[in-house]
Amino acid sequence: MTTATHAPRLLPEFRMTGNGFRTLVRTQARLLWREPAVVLSGIVLPIALITVFGFIPAFGKPSAALGGRTTLDVYVPTFAMLSSVLTAFTALPVTFADLRERGVLRRLAVSPVPAAGLLAAQVAVIATTAAATAASVVLIGCGGFGAALPAHPLTMLASYVLGTTALLALGLLISALAPSAGVATGIGVPTMILNFFFAGVYVPLQTLPHVLRTISGFVPYGAIVDTWSGSGAAWQHLTVLAAYTVVGALAAARVFKWE
Repeated sequence: MTTATHAPRLLPEFRMTGNGFRTLVRTQARLLWREPAVVLSGIVLPIALITVFGFIPAFGKPSAALGGRTTLDVYVPTFAMLSSVLTAFTALPVTFADLRERGVLRRLAVSPVPAAGLLAAQVAVIATTAAATAASVVLIGCGGFGAALPAHPLTMLASYVLGTTALLALGLLISALAPSAGVATGIGVPTMILNFFFAGVYVPLQTLPHVLRTISGFVPYGAIVDTWSGSGAAWQHLTVLAAYTVVGALAAARVFKWE
C-alpha cells in the first residue's frame, strides 16, 4: 500500500507556492509603507488635491471652456489615476533599481524567489494601494463635492483597470532596465511628467490644441482621462492601453536583469 503525499501546489508562472507568494506580498507591503515619500505622493497627495479643489467654489461651476463641465468634473479622473502614475513611474522603478544596486536582487537570483514572483508581488501591492486611493478620490469628489459621475461606468472601470496595468507595465520595464536608483529616477520622472501633461494635470485637456488632444489619446494617462471624460473613441483608448500592457509586460519579463 502506498501513501499519497500532497506536495504544495506550485504556481507555474512564478515557480512558487501560493503561500510563498502571499508571504512575499506581505513583505513588499510592509516595505512600501515604510517609505514616507511613497505614502505622501501616492496616497495622501491625490486625496488632498481633490479635497482642496472641492472647497474652491469656482471649481464647482460649469465652464463654457470645459464644454459645460466643472473644473472638479475634469479633475476627478485625473486625480483618481494620480496614485497609479506616481507609484508606477517612481516607487516601482526606484525600489527595484535600489535593490539591484545594493546586490539584493543578485542574492535573490540564487534563492527560490524568481523574478516573476518578485515583480508580481510588488505590482499587487501597488495596484491595491492605487485602487483604494482612486476609490477614495471618486468618493470624495463625486459623493462629497458633487462632481459628475462618468456617463458610462463600465467603460470607466475598464479604462481604470487597463490604464493601471498599462502604467505598471511601463514601470516594470523601467524597473527591469535601470541599473541604479538614479537612472530609474532619470527615466521615470520625465516619463511621468510627459504623462502629466497629456492627461491635463497642468492645464485641462479641453483647453489644449487639437493636435495635442489627439496625441493625448496615445499616451497612457491621457487615454485614461479621455475615456473617463467621454472624449474620443473609447475603443481606441482601451486598445491603446491594452497594447501598452501587453508590450510593456512582455518586454519587462524579457529584459529583466538581476544585476
